[in-house]
Amino acid sequence: MQIKGADVAGAVSPIFDDGGGANQRATGAALNASFTCGLGIFTMLRELHGVARLYERLFLDIIVSIFYTLFGGLLPKLHVPYRPLDGKIAIVTGANSGIGYQLALDLARRGATVYLACRNVSKGEEAVQAINQDLNRSGNHIDSKAGRVQALQLDTSSMSSVRKFAANWTDAQKGKPIDILIHNAGISSAPQGQDVTDEGLGTIYATNFLGSFLLTNLLEPSLAAGARVVFTAAAGQYAGNLTSLLRRPGGIPKPSLLDNLLGRKTPDSQLYADTKLMQTAFATALQQRWTRPPFAGKTLSAHAFMPGYVSTPIFSKTATLPLYVDPVWWALKAFRALSIPVEQGGATGLWLATTSDLEVRRHGGSYWDRMTRRMSPVQVMDPGVLERVWQCWERDCGGRCEEVGG
Repeated sequence: MQIKGADVAGAVSPIFDDGGGANQRATGAALNASFTCGLGIFTMLRELHGVARLYERLFLDIIVSIFYTLFGGLLPKLHVPYRPLDGKIAIVTGANSGIGYQLALDLARRGATVYLACRNVSKGEEAVQAINQDLNRSGNHIDSKAGRVQALQLDTSSMSSVRKFAANWTDAQKGKPIDILIHNAGISSAPQGQDVTDEGLGTIYATNFLGSFLLTNLLEPSLAAGARVVFTAAAGQYAGNLTSLLRRPGGIPKPSLLDNLLGRKTPDSQLYADTKLMQTAFATALQQRWTRPPFAGKTLSAHAFMPGYVSTPIFSKTATLPLYVDPVWWALKAFRALSIPVEQGGATGLWLATTSDLEVRRHGGSYWDRMTRRMSPVQVMDPGVLERVWQCWERDCGGRCEEVGG
């Protein structure tokens, strides 16, 4: 007897019995569902692999940053290519000493008109005098011109002072376009008994970050095309916590359970780390903002950088802290011999403010360490967190971004 192929198919499996095509359609649907499921699993695994690689890179950058912070004195010196800045206008906050002074000096040496925004104007004037003396020394091709380096009053811990500074800039300077804005003002610890400002803000939070947030928004209309905004951050950002603002409005420190058990306030090193992470997050958020109208055509860029462990006056107030009060600042004392000179501490910031390097232009909103782009915790954050924290910043400085920034 001759057996037909259809009979064989029907005998082997009922799925080949067409039955009007229903079985074939069911089989196709099952295969399609299996394929879709398999593709979904593959996509999920690939995404998980990408996330794992991202966290691996973040972990490695944390290790590198810690090493560079503690052993920076053993590393090769950084060299910033010279780029003339004649005709450029720069503002540097906290510029009467330390890294801020060095950045102001280096910008002036390159021909920029530099404004030192300082809380203590008399110390700012002394810094201006020292810079002018440097410019007048033999061997410098940049001469000290009257008014090219000036000191202006600005207390970043006071939002009223920030508003006054911005208003004066608009009036007295006639809104001169700003090419370089460096946010360097900061403190490592609050003065004794002054954890909260007269405006009801955490002193470290207001000084290190919120004043910069408000000032940037107020001066945003005055930023020149291609302007750079640079934040002096720190490796401490890796220990920072942005969501702390959601729990403590105004950045007012609230002791944790451990702090209460030890009978201490929230360590200043933690508050400091929080503000350094905020600076990096703000740089990222600014860059995202500047890709949209009305800023898209101005090619503005914002960056945060780690100066390294520079033994500057900012750490002088933490030198006598006992171990139990703040172990981080206490531990740093052991590595002071390996700290780097202030010229090296400001090198990456100077490079970000002046370089024509395409990598810097392409990667606005980034965090940099020794002239190298590093990962920041901001890159693995849920975008919703940054949006909520931005709202906290607006709340704490007293107005929405559109209101304070125009």
